[in-house]
Amino acid sequence: MSFVSIAKKFFKAVASELDPHTSENSVVKVVNFKEVTLDTVAHVQFAKYGRGPGKQPPIDPLIAWVKRQGIVTNDKEARGTAFAIAKSIGKNGTKNWVPNAPNAIEEAINDNIVQYYKELNNFTLDTQFEDLEKLYEEKIPRRLTIKI
Repeated sequence: MSFVSIAKKFFKAVASELDPHTSENSVVKVVNFKEVTLDTVAHVQFAKYGRGPGKQPPIDPLIAWVKRQGIVTNDKEARGTAFAIAKSIGKNGTKNWVPNAPNAIEEAINDNIVQYYKELNNFTLDTQFEDLEKLYEEKIPRRLTIKI
């Protein structure tokens, strides 16, 4: 097992907690042999825990959602419907709104971080043990002969 495979496994576990709440799945990217990233939708917090009354949400994602749901088909009607939805959310919030909800991404990370640390620790110990074993084999003979 390598650092990259451990990191990918961790990010996939985090994504599996976030993705059921959005229509677009997260993407785990391997940048190089020591960097792995997780890209998720910007609105994952609102998708999971809703939005309270106050500020209207951005309209462009709502236009795409209205079209995807098949609520309306043409662009003009989609824009009008999305605007009405945004106005309603700004006034009333969403049905799934959870006041003082935790940060969805931090929550998913915290749910999976212990397993990640265990695997990373085992990887480090295994790697270091092999290096130490080689060093001991080179510097300290396994058999000592003492002549008197």
